[in-house]
Amino acid sequence: MEESQLRERITRWIEEGKELFSLLPAFLEAEQKHAAKTEHAEKESERLRKELAGLRKDLADAKDVKKESGDLHKVVDDLKKQVEQLKAEKEEAGQALAKVLETVQATNQIAQKLGVTKSPFARRAEAQAPAAAPNPAPHD
Repeated sequence: MEESQLRERITRWIEEGKELFSLLPAFLEAEQKHAAKTEHAEKESERLRKELAGLRKDLADAKDVKKESGDLHKVVDDLKKQVEQLKAEKEEAGQALAKVLETVQATNQIAQKLGVTKSPFARRAEAQAPAAAPNPAPHD
C-alpha cells in the first residue's frame, strides 16, 4: 500500500474512533439504566416470591381450618343427635313417672276407701322394732 492510502485509512479510523467514543457515554448511561431496572426487577421478584410463599402458607392454614371446621360441624351434629335422644329419653321417663304417680294415687284412693292409714311396710317395721330391742328388767 501506498503511504497516502495508509494515511487516509488511519485518518478514517481516527474519525470513526471519535464517532464511536462520542456514542460511548450514551451506551454507558443506557447500561446503567438497564442495570438499575434489572436490580429493581430482581428486588420486586424476590418480594413477590416471599409474598407467594406467605400466601401458600395462608392457603395451607385455611385448608387446615376448613378441615377442623368440618370436624367441628360433625361433632356439633353428633351432639345435636345426642341432645335429641336425651330429650326423647327424658320425655319417656316423664311419661313413666306420670304413670307411676297415677298408680300411687289410685292405690292411695283404694287404701283410703279400705281404711288403711299406714303402709303395710310401716306396720311390719313397727312390729319388728319392739322384738329387736326388748325392755331391760330392773335389777333387784
